[in-house]
Amino acid sequence: MPTVDIHAHAAPLDELEAMRDICPDVVPDLQRHGESVFFCYPSGVVNGPIPRSIVDLDARLTQMDEAGMDHQVLSARPQMFTYALPASTAARLAALSNDSLVRAAGQYPDRLSTMISLPLQSATASVAEVERWADKRIVRGVLIDSNIAGRDFADAELQPVWTAVEEADLAVLVHPYQADVVGMERLINHYLFNLIGNPFDTTIAIANVVFGGMVERHPKLRWGFVHGGGVAPYLLGRWDHGWRVREVTRELIPDVLPSELLAGFWYDCLVHDVRTLRYLAEVVGWDRIMLGSDCPFDMGCVDPVGFATSTELPSDVAPKVLGANAERFLRSPDG
Repeated sequence: MPTVDIHAHAAPLDELEAMRDICPDVVPDLQRHGESVFFCYPSGVVNGPIPRSIVDLDARLTQMDEAGMDHQVLSARPQMFTYALPASTAARLAALSNDSLVRAAGQYPDRLSTMISLPLQSATASVAEVERWADKRIVRGVLIDSNIAGRDFADAELQPVWTAVEEADLAVLVHPYQADVVGMERLINHYLFNLIGNPFDTTIAIANVVFGGMVERHPKLRWGFVHGGGVAPYLLGRWDHGWRVREVTRELIPDVLPSELLAGFWYDCLVHDVRTLRYLAEVVGWDRIMLGSDCPFDMGCVDPVGFATSTELPSDVAPKVLGANAERFLRSPDG
Protein backbone atom coordinates (compact mmCIF):
# COMPACT_ATOMS: atom_id res chain seq x y z
CA MET A 1 0.00 0.00 0.00
CA PRO A 2 1.55 3.37 -1.03
CA THR A 3 1.99 6.05 1.62
CA VAL A 4 -0.45 8.94 1.09
CA ASP A 5 -0.18 12.47 2.50
CA ILE A 6 -3.58 14.17 2.47
CA HIS A 7 -2.41 17.53 3.90
CA ALA A 8 0.11 19.28 1.64
CA HIS A 9 0.13 22.75 0.11
CA ALA A 10 1.46 24.09 -3.18
CA ALA A 11 1.43 27.35 -5.12
CA PRO A 12 2.51 26.79 -8.73
CA LEU A 13 4.00 29.91 -10.23
CA ASP A 14 1.55 30.28 -13.11
CA GLU A 15 -1.23 30.55 -10.52
CA LEU A 16 0.40 33.51 -8.77
CA GLU A 17 1.08 35.45 -11.94
CA ALA A 18 -2.42 35.04 -13.34
CA MET A 19 -4.06 35.75 -10.00
CA ARG A 20 -2.06 38.94 -9.52
CA ASP A 21 -3.49 40.26 -12.79
CA ILE A 22 -7.01 39.80 -11.39
CA CYS A 23 -6.48 40.99 -7.82
CA PRO A 24 -3.18 42.89 -7.42
CA ASP A 25 -4.23 44.33 -4.06
CA VAL A 26 -4.52 40.89 -2.48
CA VAL A 27 -2.24 38.48 -4.33
CA PRO A 28 1.41 38.48 -3.20
CA ASP A 29 4.62 38.89 -5.13
CA LEU A 30 7.09 36.00 -4.94
CA GLN A 31 10.71 36.55 -4.00
CA ARG A 32 13.39 33.85 -3.99
CA HIS A 33 16.32 33.70 -1.60
CA GLY A 34 18.49 30.61 -1.98
CA GLU A 35 16.44 27.53 -1.15
CA SER A 36 13.57 29.57 0.27
CA VAL A 37 10.79 31.77 -1.08
CA PHE A 38 8.85 34.65 0.44
CA PHE A 39 5.31 35.76 -0.36
CA CYS A 40 5.27 39.56 -0.17
CA TYR A 41 1.78 41.04 0.11
CA PRO A 42 0.79 44.57 -0.96
CA SER A 43 -0.15 45.28 2.67
CA GLY A 44 3.50 44.86 3.66
CA VAL A 45 3.02 41.45 5.25
CA VAL A 46 5.77 38.97 4.32
CA ASN A 47 5.10 35.23 4.60
CA GLY A 48 8.32 33.24 4.74
CA PRO A 49 10.85 31.82 4.52
CA ILE A 50 9.13 28.81 3.00
CA PRO A 51 10.99 25.93 1.33
CA ARG A 52 10.99 26.32 -2.43
CA SER A 53 9.02 23.08 -2.77
CA ILE A 54 5.94 25.27 -2.32
CA VAL A 55 6.45 26.41 -5.94
CA ASP A 56 8.96 23.88 -7.34
CA LEU A 57 7.65 20.42 -8.25
CA ASP A 58 11.10 18.88 -8.61
CA ALA A 59 11.98 20.03 -5.10
CA ARG A 60 8.61 18.70 -3.95
CA LEU A 61 9.26 15.23 -5.33
CA THR A 62 12.72 15.17 -3.75
CA GLN A 63 11.19 16.16 -0.42
CA MET A 64 8.60 13.42 -0.76
CA ASP A 65 11.26 10.83 -1.53
CA GLU A 66 13.26 11.84 1.52
CA ALA A 67 10.14 11.48 3.69
CA GLY A 68 9.18 8.10 2.26
CA MET A 69 5.99 9.59 0.83
CA ASP A 70 4.67 7.90 -2.29
CA HIS A 71 1.74 10.23 -2.97
CA GLN A 72 0.63 13.72 -1.94
CA VAL A 73 -2.74 15.36 -2.38
CA LEU A 74 -1.92 18.98 -3.17
CA SER A 75 -4.12 21.83 -2.01
CA ALA A 76 -3.84 25.60 -2.13
CA ARG A 77 -2.33 27.65 0.67
CA PRO A 78 -4.91 28.74 3.28
CA GLN A 79 -4.41 32.30 2.04
CA MET A 80 -6.49 31.19 -0.94
CA PHE A 81 -9.61 31.21 1.25
CA THR A 82 -10.74 34.50 -0.29
CA TYR A 83 -14.27 34.40 1.13
CA ALA A 84 -14.27 38.12 1.92
CA LEU A 85 -13.79 39.15 -1.72
CA PRO A 86 -16.62 39.80 -4.18
CA ALA A 87 -17.99 36.46 -5.33
CA SER A 88 -17.07 37.00 -8.98
CA THR A 89 -13.45 37.77 -8.09
CA ALA A 90 -13.20 34.83 -5.71
CA ALA A 91 -14.65 32.49 -8.34
CA ARG A 92 -12.01 33.54 -10.88
CA LEU A 93 -9.21 33.14 -8.34
CA ALA A 94 -10.43 29.70 -7.26
CA ALA A 95 -10.69 28.56 -10.87
CA LEU A 96 -7.15 29.73 -11.64
CA SER A 97 -5.79 28.06 -8.53
CA ASN A 98 -7.59 24.81 -9.28
CA ASP A 99 -6.48 24.81 -12.93
CA SER A 100 -2.90 25.36 -11.86
CA LEU A 101 -2.83 22.63 -9.22
CA VAL A 102 -4.44 20.13 -11.59
CA ARG A 103 -1.86 20.95 -14.26
CA ALA A 104 0.92 20.47 -11.74
CA ALA A 105 -0.42 17.16 -10.46
CA GLY A 106 -1.07 16.01 -13.99
CA GLN A 107 2.66 16.04 -14.68
CA TYR A 108 3.15 13.30 -12.08
CA PRO A 109 -0.24 11.60 -11.67
CA ASP A 110 1.26 8.60 -9.90
CA ARG A 111 2.78 10.88 -7.24
CA LEU A 112 0.33 13.78 -7.02
CA SER A 113 -3.38 14.54 -7.02
CA THR A 114 -5.37 17.58 -5.83
CA MET A 115 -8.08 19.11 -3.72
CA ILE A 116 -9.89 22.06 -5.23
CA SER A 117 -10.82 25.37 -3.60
CA LEU A 118 -14.33 26.83 -3.72
CA PRO A 119 -15.62 30.44 -3.68
CA LEU A 120 -17.97 29.63 -0.81
CA GLN A 121 -19.38 33.15 -0.46
CA SER A 122 -21.44 32.11 -3.49
CA ALA A 123 -23.23 28.76 -3.41
CA THR A 124 -23.99 29.06 -7.12
CA ALA A 125 -20.35 29.65 -8.09
CA SER A 126 -19.18 26.88 -5.76
CA VAL A 127 -21.60 24.35 -7.22
CA ALA A 128 -20.44 25.34 -10.71
CA GLU A 129 -16.81 24.78 -9.71
CA VAL A 130 -17.61 21.37 -8.22
CA GLU A 131 -19.45 20.39 -11.38
CA ARG A 132 -16.52 21.58 -13.52
CA TRP A 133 -14.28 19.00 -11.85
CA ALA A 134 -16.85 16.29 -11.19
CA ASP A 135 -15.45 13.91 -13.82
CA LYS A 136 -11.73 14.75 -13.39
CA ARG A 137 -10.52 11.95 -11.16
CA ILE A 138 -7.20 13.62 -10.34
CA VAL A 139 -9.34 15.85 -8.10
CA ARG A 140 -9.90 13.87 -4.89
CA GLY A 141 -11.72 16.38 -2.68
CA VAL A 142 -12.27 20.00 -1.69
CA LEU A 143 -10.30 22.05 0.84
CA ILE A 144 -12.30 24.59 2.84
CA ASP A 145 -11.71 26.97 5.73
CA SER A 146 -13.06 26.18 9.20
CA ASN A 147 -15.52 29.06 8.78
CA ILE A 148 -16.90 30.86 5.76
CA ALA A 149 -16.23 34.51 6.59
CA GLY A 150 -17.89 33.88 9.95
CA ARG A 151 -20.61 31.56 8.67
CA ASP A 152 -20.79 27.91 9.68
CA PHE A 153 -21.27 24.92 7.40
CA ALA A 154 -24.86 24.31 8.50
CA ASP A 155 -25.91 27.68 7.03
CA ALA A 156 -28.95 27.04 4.83
CA GLU A 157 -27.47 28.91 1.86
CA LEU A 158 -24.52 26.49 1.75
CA GLN A 159 -26.52 23.28 1.57
CA PRO A 160 -26.56 23.11 -2.26
CA VAL A 161 -22.77 23.12 -2.16
CA TRP A 162 -22.59 20.12 0.16
CA THR A 163 -25.16 18.32 -1.98
CA ALA A 164 -23.02 18.89 -5.08
CA VAL A 165 -19.86 17.75 -3.28
CA GLU A 166 -21.69 14.68 -2.01
CA GLU A 167 -23.00 13.80 -5.47
CA ALA A 168 -19.50 14.18 -6.94
CA ASP A 169 -18.19 11.81 -4.23
CA LEU A 170 -15.52 14.33 -3.22
CA ALA A 171 -14.03 14.35 0.25
CA VAL A 172 -14.15 17.54 2.35
CA LEU A 173 -10.97 18.51 4.20
CA VAL A 174 -11.36 21.35 6.70
CA HIS A 175 -8.28 23.50 7.25
CA PRO A 176 -8.32 26.67 9.39
CA TYR A 177 -6.79 29.93 8.20
CA GLN A 178 -4.99 31.64 11.06
CA ALA A 179 -5.97 35.14 9.94
CA ASP A 180 -9.68 34.60 10.59
CA VAL A 181 -9.83 32.27 13.59
CA VAL A 182 -12.13 32.86 16.54
CA GLY A 183 -10.92 35.17 19.33
CA MET A 184 -8.24 36.79 17.19
CA GLU A 185 -8.17 39.88 19.41
CA ARG A 186 -6.72 37.79 22.25
CA LEU A 187 -4.35 35.71 20.11
CA ILE A 188 -2.08 38.32 18.58
CA ASN A 189 0.92 37.66 20.81
CA HIS A 190 3.18 34.61 21.00
CA TYR A 191 1.92 33.13 17.71
CA LEU A 192 -1.22 32.07 19.56
CA PHE A 193 -3.38 32.66 16.49
CA ASN A 194 -1.78 29.49 15.13
CA LEU A 195 -0.90 27.56 18.28
CA ILE A 196 -4.39 27.98 19.76
CA GLY A 197 -6.53 29.71 17.13
CA ASN A 198 -6.15 27.09 14.41
CA PRO A 199 -7.11 24.02 16.48
CA PHE A 200 -9.89 25.90 18.28
CA ASP A 201 -11.48 27.11 15.06
CA THR A 202 -11.34 23.56 13.74
CA THR A 203 -13.07 22.43 16.93
CA ILE A 204 -15.88 24.92 16.41
CA ALA A 205 -16.25 23.66 12.84
CA ILE A 206 -16.51 20.06 14.04
CA ALA A 207 -19.07 21.05 16.67
CA ASN A 208 -21.23 22.74 14.07
CA VAL A 209 -21.08 19.71 11.78
CA VAL A 210 -22.05 17.50 14.73
CA PHE A 211 -24.71 19.58 16.46
CA GLY A 212 -25.87 21.26 13.23
CA GLY A 213 -27.20 17.97 11.87
CA MET A 214 -24.85 17.92 8.89
CA VAL A 215 -24.30 14.17 9.05
CA GLU A 216 -28.04 13.52 9.01
CA ARG A 217 -28.53 15.99 6.16
CA HIS A 218 -25.63 14.74 4.03
CA PRO A 219 -24.98 11.15 5.12
CA LYS A 220 -22.57 10.28 2.29
CA LEU A 221 -20.34 13.31 2.78
CA ARG A 222 -16.88 12.42 4.11
CA TRP A 223 -15.56 15.06 6.52
CA GLY A 224 -11.84 15.28 7.29
CA PHE A 225 -10.13 17.61 9.75
CA VAL A 226 -6.46 18.54 9.94
CA HIS A 227 -4.33 18.91 13.08
CA GLY A 228 -5.92 15.82 14.59
CA GLY A 229 -9.32 17.49 14.85
CA GLY A 230 -8.15 20.31 17.09
CA VAL A 231 -9.36 19.78 20.65
CA ALA A 232 -12.66 18.14 19.72
CA PRO A 233 -11.48 14.64 20.77
CA TYR A 234 -10.62 16.00 24.21
CA LEU A 235 -14.12 17.49 24.57
CA LEU A 236 -16.16 14.46 23.61
CA GLY A 237 -17.12 13.66 27.23
CA ARG A 238 -18.41 17.18 27.76
CA TRP A 239 -20.31 17.12 24.48
CA ASP A 240 -21.95 13.79 25.30
CA HIS A 241 -22.86 14.97 28.79
CA GLY A 242 -24.35 18.17 27.42
CA TRP A 243 -26.33 16.15 24.88
CA ARG A 244 -27.84 14.11 27.70
CA VAL A 245 -28.80 17.01 29.97
CA ARG A 246 -29.52 19.93 27.61
CA GLU A 247 -32.38 19.56 25.18
CA VAL A 248 -31.09 22.30 22.89
CA THR A 249 -28.07 20.16 21.99
CA ARG A 250 -30.33 17.34 20.78
CA GLU A 251 -32.60 19.41 18.51
CA LEU A 252 -30.90 18.25 15.28
CA ILE A 253 -29.28 15.03 16.52
CA PRO A 254 -31.93 13.47 18.79
CA ASP A 255 -30.84 9.86 18.32
CA VAL A 256 -27.04 9.82 18.26
CA LEU A 257 -24.33 10.85 20.71
CA PRO A 258 -21.85 13.50 19.54
CA SER A 259 -18.99 11.07 20.22
CA GLU A 260 -20.51 8.58 17.79
CA LEU A 261 -20.56 11.22 15.06
CA LEU A 262 -17.01 12.28 15.92
CA ALA A 263 -15.87 8.71 15.32
CA GLY A 264 -17.32 8.86 11.81
CA PHE A 265 -15.03 11.66 10.60
CA TRP A 266 -11.44 11.43 9.34
CA TYR A 267 -8.38 13.13 10.89
CA ASP A 268 -4.76 13.65 9.96
CA CYS A 269 -1.98 12.68 12.36
CA LEU A 270 -0.43 16.15 12.57
CA VAL A 271 -0.50 16.53 16.35
CA HIS A 272 3.27 16.61 17.05
CA ASP A 273 3.07 14.33 20.08
CA VAL A 274 2.81 10.55 20.14
CA ARG A 275 0.68 10.64 23.31
CA THR A 276 -1.85 12.87 21.57
CA LEU A 277 -1.94 10.62 18.53
CA ARG A 278 -2.54 7.56 20.68
CA TYR A 279 -5.39 9.31 22.47
CA LEU A 280 -6.93 10.35 19.14
CA ALA A 281 -6.82 6.69 18.11
CA GLU A 282 -8.55 5.69 21.35
CA VAL A 283 -11.34 8.15 20.59
CA VAL A 284 -11.95 7.62 16.87
CA GLY A 285 -10.05 4.42 16.05
CA TRP A 286 -7.00 3.87 13.85
CA ASP A 287 -9.34 3.38 10.86
CA ARG A 288 -9.99 7.15 10.80
CA ILE A 289 -6.44 8.52 11.04
CA MET A 290 -4.38 9.48 7.98
CA LEU A 291 -0.96 10.91 7.23
CA GLY A 292 -0.76 14.69 7.08
CA SER A 293 2.47 16.67 6.79
CA ASP A 294 1.36 20.30 6.18
CA CYS A 295 4.25 20.28 3.69
CA PRO A 296 6.22 22.48 3.28
CA PHE A 297 5.41 24.77 6.23
CA ASP A 298 7.43 24.84 9.44
CA MET A 299 4.39 24.03 11.58
CA GLY A 300 4.17 20.74 9.74
CA CYS A 301 6.00 17.46 10.13
CA VAL A 302 8.99 16.63 7.93
CA ASP A 303 8.66 12.90 8.69
CA PRO A 304 4.98 12.01 9.07
CA VAL A 305 5.67 8.37 8.21
CA GLY A 306 8.25 8.14 10.98
CA PHE A 307 5.98 9.97 13.41
CA ALA A 308 3.00 7.72 12.73
CA THR A 309 5.03 4.54 12.99
CA SER A 310 6.76 5.76 16.16
CA THR A 311 3.57 4.84 17.98
CA GLU A 312 4.58 1.20 17.43
CA LEU A 313 1.45 0.48 15.49
CA PRO A 314 0.28 -3.12 15.33
CA SER A 315 1.08 -4.77 12.01
CA ASP A 316 -2.55 -4.64 10.88
CA VAL A 317 -2.91 -0.93 11.74
CA ALA A 318 0.15 0.58 10.04
CA PRO A 319 -1.01 0.04 6.43
CA LYS A 320 -4.31 1.75 7.24
CA VAL A 321 -2.74 4.89 8.71
CA LEU A 322 -0.01 5.10 6.09
CA GLY A 323 -2.33 4.90 3.10
CA ALA A 324 -5.43 2.72 3.16
CA ASN A 325 -7.49 5.12 5.29
CA ALA A 326 -6.68 8.00 2.94
CA GLU A 327 -7.85 5.96 -0.03
CA ARG A 328 -11.17 5.36 1.75
CA PHE A 329 -11.49 9.06 2.55
CA LEU A 330 -10.53 10.47 -0.83
CA ARG A 331 -12.42 10.08 -4.06
CA SER A 332 -11.05 7.15 -6.00
CA PRO A 333 -8.77 8.15 -8.88
CA ASP A 334 -10.15 5.30 -11.00
CA GLY A 335 -13.85 6.12 -11.11
